Amino acid sequence: MESFKTTYTEKCRDFLCEPIKPLLDALEAAIARGVVLSTIKLNGNSKDLFNKRVEYMQVFALSEALHDNNTVTDLDLSFNNIDDAGVATIARLMKFNKSIRRISLQGNSIGSDGATKLAESLAEAGGGGGGVEVLNLNFNPIGEGGGQEIAKMLRNNDTLKILDLGNTELGMKSLVSIATSLNEVNRTLVYLDVENPRLYSVQEEGTLHFSRCLAVNTALKAVKLGKHDMRDQGCLTLVSYGMVNNMTLTTLDLRCNVLSEESGPHLARLIIENSALTTLALPSNNIKDNGCVHVAEALPHNHTLTSLDMSYNHIEEKGLLALAEGMRKNTSLSELKIWGNLFGPLCSEALLLLLEEKEGHGVLYTDFRPYQVDDKIYVAKIDAPEQPLDPATQFLASQAI
Repeated sequence: MESFKTTYTEKCRDFLCEPIKPLLDALEAAIARGVVLSTIKLNGNSKDLFNKRVEYMQVFALSEALHDNNTVTDLDLSFNNIDDAGVATIARLMKFNKSIRRISLQGNSIGSDGATKLAESLAEAGGGGGGVEVLNLNFNPIGEGGGQEIAKMLRNNDTLKILDLGNTELGMKSLVSIATSLNEVNRTLVYLDVENPRLYSVQEEGTLHFSRCLAVNTALKAVKLGKHDMRDQGCLTLVSYGMVNNMTLTTLDLRCNVLSEESGPHLARLIIENSALTTLALPSNNIKDNGCVHVAEALPHNHTLTSLDMSYNHIEEKGLLALAEGMRKNTSLSELKIWGNLFGPLCSEALLLLLEEKEGHGVLYTDFRPYQVDDKIYVAKIDAPEQPLDPATQFLASQAI
């Protein structure tokens, strides 16, 4: 660590930039304790960097210092002022340093050119061991061009396992290209987030291609398709042509789509026929009572699902009562999120009885808690759940990469 600190300060002096103080503090602490620094965490939304975020020349100096380093495995540069020029230095670093496994560039200003540079470096990875396994580009405007370059990279890369492209302004061509790469070639990626693309069509071509992908891909474990403007026909396609034939995906996130109560039978079929899925996230749709009843009636027939999120779905008394009954007969679910629906007196009582019954057979984590005042039962939101319920959080935490 002493030699790395020396090299880093020299590079900062060479490139006429100020050393990043939190990094120097971390290096000095590691040297004092006699330990190796494996994680460099320089997220710009932290207290230390909030008003002094990492700039281009500082990224250049850091990349040069890491060129021959073999101890750092995690590099977090999220929420800084890194643009295409800055990320080009990171892309160059990736070609030479095969010890870095995880890179987070979330919340920067990386566009199509920067994504192309990253894709070129990742396309060259593999074969000799090592290379980036986790890449987070969430909230970077890489656009249609950058997305298509990432899709081409997936045809050649055999090291990347987790890829976050949520909120990156992908278009339909990018989505189709990514799904096609995962359908035809790539068998190493296990987690993919493509939430909130820029779509201008109601034909749901992206859903069709991801359905085809999931029907044959045997590597993917988690897919996030939130904010895809997916409708009931898209849900039918995804379930009938993709998920019922897929026995490896464990996490499916369909939050913030346009699923109505007509999707209830399709979701019920998914729950009954798919024996691999453990996490199903459906928040902020419009499933309502009738759709919820179908889901609830399917729960007793499923023995693998452990997490279900149906929050903010305009579900009222009828649907929540059915859900409580379905949960009572289900033996596998340990997490349930239903806040944001309309709790009435009957379903509030049923949920209270459900939680009391489940306490004797294992813990049920929820985002709500019924409580009784005098003779009335109310339901309150739990602001800090005992356990994170977000499927992506759970999946990433569970991966020993």
